[in-house]
Amino acid sequence: MTRMKESGIDWIGQIPEEWRVRPIKHIVETPVTDGPHETPVLYETGIPFLSAEAVKDGVLDFNFKRGYISLKDHDRFKKKISPKKDDIFIVKSGATTGNVGIVNTDEIFDIWSPLALIRCNKTLAIQKYIYFYLLSTLFKSQVEFNWSFGTQQNIGMGVIERIKVILPPVSEQQKIVEVLDKKTAQLDKVKSLLEEQIQKLKDYRASLIYETVTKGLDKTVPMKDSGIDWIGQVPEGWGVSRLKYYFDIYAGGDIDERNTVEEYSESHPYPVLSNSLENEGVLGYTNKYRFKKNCVTVTGRGDVGKAVYRNINFYPVVRLLVCVPKSKVDCRFVTYWINSAIIEKNQTAVSQLTIQMLGELLFVNVPFLVQKNIADFLDRETFQIDKLIQIKNQQIENINKQRQTLIYDYVTGKRRV
Repeated sequence: MTRMKESGIDWIGQIPEEWRVRPIKHIVETPVTDGPHETPVLYETGIPFLSAEAVKDGVLDFNFKRGYISLKDHDRFKKKISPKKDDIFIVKSGATTGNVGIVNTDEIFDIWSPLALIRCNKTLAIQKYIYFYLLSTLFKSQVEFNWSFGTQQNIGMGVIERIKVILPPVSEQQKIVEVLDKKTAQLDKVKSLLEEQIQKLKDYRASLIYETVTKGLDKTVPMKDSGIDWIGQVPEGWGVSRLKYYFDIYAGGDIDERNTVEEYSESHPYPVLSNSLENEGVLGYTNKYRFKKNCVTVTGRGDVGKAVYRNINFYPVVRLLVCVPKSKVDCRFVTYWINSAIIEKNQTAVSQLTIQMLGELLFVNVPFLVQKNIADFLDRETFQIDKLIQIKNQQIENINKQRQTLIYDYVTGKRRV
């Protein structure tokens, strides 16, 4: 039975008797260092330049590089920090503060100031062991306890240096690394398969919607040319028009007496709606007027073109465009139509969608009953697909928790090798 001792730190508790607790600054080969604080000119080619957004799933992912810098800038930047394979980088500012990534390539690159380097003294700590430790909740809880907020959350270099790590003897660190490499790889393989399945479900969902809103449900109906290349053939009786002929379109701050009601007050607690969950339900900071239910909201900035059917009274945020029917249309059908890559097919990619641009969007002129039947069908089918995606996302969440527990147990000595 493993003999335990008090670590001397409440949030760590007991650890094996021969293990030690030391701050990061006492186990590194070089002082904890961040990237240059100047903003370089970025080019299409050159030396890859990475920042916080490149820290993805525990690695530095070059697919998310900022761009490339010149050889002249590289020669200057590498005097402060020259990344190499197996280096560990911690995000020290921004929304992803505390995220950790390891370098798994020999490629030459440079990093920016939001990233801080951890490079261990090999006689004290094995780099991969510290990497696993930094992925654990032990590290994350210390980061969250110590971070500060200005315009965004951040942790200083001194905070990183003082963060405590639990150190087994180096020989045991190596054994822990070997076990965690094997066990986490098994979990990651299952997670990867689930992610592939989710992507296939999403692709099928998108294909089903597009095929249904452009071709209908009745495959026996004669078809005709729509006159629009990307739409192709449509059923007889269908036409193509512009969205503006079926909807009045308003920006989130616009006022129209027919479609809005009383000014905002605490006695009318209707939600402010964005098209992203993080801002849903916040009252009263963008628009004083409430829109009636049975509308379609479309994101004008950010996640451009995302449409949501609204069947409740609501206050829209300013970046939303609100489509209010002025003729008999099924707003659910219209939502499916807009979400079926129609924005991309109507025009080139845009960073902002205006009322005028949305009004000019091509729209199939479909009889109302056909719209309703299609919307009912897609409601049923997408509900089932979304339920499967939700189940698989929950399985991924369970794997992530299992992975966290596994790492925590080994780096705290709850499990021994």
